[in-house]
Amino acid sequence: MCLQTAPHRKAPAQEGFTLVEVLVAVTLLGTIAAMVFASLLTTTQTVEVGREHTTREQTVRKILRLMAEEIALSKRTLAWPWVGKNGTHDGQPADILAFLAMNQELMTVTTTAKEGDTVRVVYTRERDRLIRFVRKNLYTLTDTNESLDQMELADRVQAFNVRYYDEQSRVWLDEWPNASKLPKAVLLEITFYDPDAAPWTVREWVTIGTS
Repeated sequence: MCLQTAPHRKAPAQEGFTLVEVLVAVTLLGTIAAMVFASLLTTTQTVEVGREHTTREQTVRKILRLMAEEIALSKRTLAWPWVGKNGTHDGQPADILAFLAMNQELMTVTTTAKEGDTVRVVYTRERDRLIRFVRKNLYTLTDTNESLDQMELADRVQAFNVRYYDEQSRVWLDEWPNASKLPKAVLLEITFYDPDAAPWTVREWVTIGTS
């Protein structure tokens, strides 16, 4: 009788991952996680920058509206004419606007403007700042600390440009040389610089009543 040998059975395949496969998987997961984190960080920074820019622009527009209201109620006298002077600093517009305005500390809804209630207001750019000067006492011979106030309205200002509309000639002027009347309208332009973005400009129109 012949004895038949049992067929050789293959050993079952080993389950699980090898060390190399585990290292490759960990490396891939780390790379994907780094990419997702970098993308999330970039998106967050972009959102924060956009939010900061929007907040800053809203603040600037609010300042411009306050300036517009003050200019709209401005007046002139022979001693204190309405002045719009064209100027530059570092190759960028740095105009000067000066006029008489109602003293904000004394202004109320029912208050009527008196000669003693007016102040001399000057808007101009100094380096990268927009400055508002106010001379409270118009009759002092010198500008003392008590009679001259200075307020910084905005920083990172690259240019401050003012244009004036002459209703009679129907043209826009870079300066207002006419001391006998006021311009019909004024255009305020403020350009800001940003180290991480291109310069941006905010504009505000002002209509002035007939003098």
